[in-house]
Amino acid sequence: MKETYFIKQGNVVTVNYAYNDNGVIVYPDLIKVKIALDNGEILGIETTGYLNSHKEREFNGPQITLEEAKAKINDKLEIMSENMAIIPTEWKTELVCYEFKGKVEEKEFLVYINAETGKEEDILVILDTPGGTLTV
Repeated sequence: MKETYFIKQGNVVTVNYAYNDNGVIVYPDLIKVKIALDNGEILGIETTGYLNSHKEREFNGPQITLEEAKAKINDKLEIMSENMAIIPTEWKTELVCYEFKGKVEEKEFLVYINAETGKEEDILVILDTPGGTLTV
């Protein structure tokens, strides 16, 4: 599991963990853990994403190269990190993508480029709030 994002509300932090399959972040297999900040006690766990989505996946590797995927991104994005990721779609399917985290001026973004077609699948804005990091 890989910690992705968290949010702090009062004296509780909720941490999102995504399954990591040999370096590929599998976002549909998400687990959320609520932890008390005063004593570290686990207050709750939400495993619906993991229980409903986790399965053995076949991943034959990308059809386009990392460099081809980068070429699809806006030149203004200063890339800070890159990963392979499986992302859920609104149609309850999954896509294998290159995930690029980067900045344009002071705003941070996640850009997902389909590793099979080269299509830009999604762009999320990363919001750093006093309570944690959110994506919209």
